[in-house]
Amino acid sequence: MPPKRGGDNCQLFILRGIMFFRSKKRKKVTLPLILALTVLFCSIFGWGASLAMNHQSLTAGTKSVDKAVGNFVIGKDLYLENCSTCHIPIPPAVLPSETWQTILENPGNHYGVRIDGIVRFTQVLMWQYLQQYSRQLLKDEPRPKFIAQSRYFFALHPDIKFTTPVTHNTCIECHNRAIEFDYSVTNE
Repeated sequence: MPPKRGGDNCQLFILRGIMFFRSKKRKKVTLPLILALTVLFCSIFGWGASLAMNHQSLTAGTKSVDKAVGNFVIGKDLYLENCSTCHIPIPPAVLPSETWQTILENPGNHYGVRIDGIVRFTQVLMWQYLQQYSRQLLKDEPRPKFIAQSRYFFALHPDIKFTTPVTHNTCIECHNRAIEFDYSVTNE
């Protein structure tokens, strides 16, 4: 009897595999297995991709307390263009929507300063942005006129002991890039 060659065993294994995949029994067993493996692979891949995207968004260093998306980007850009030329741009979440509405409705008296050149269309786009990213007051809650009167400001700054009176000009003490609408804390 001649000695067996290693290739014969390999060929036999391949032939058995082919015959198994052509059999009806294989269809009953492998189709659910293939579907299960496909679902598992897609789930793992999707989970990994979402982790990677979430990590990128966390490490990208957002430049604002809020990140405007969609149609609100134009309103944010107009807000920054019109407001940050005179003072630090205040994040919408610091003041309630009603205060922002009062500010935008009367550019002729912006805390004692007359603001010229803002057309109604610009006001509307800025309002849409500010309304989307600010909060409503509670029923019968007094409308704060200044940041120091806003409970939202203090909710965003829990356990912070302020050494100077809170104004829009004192943000820079802790947020050294506030002029760029970056409100990350200096020691972060």
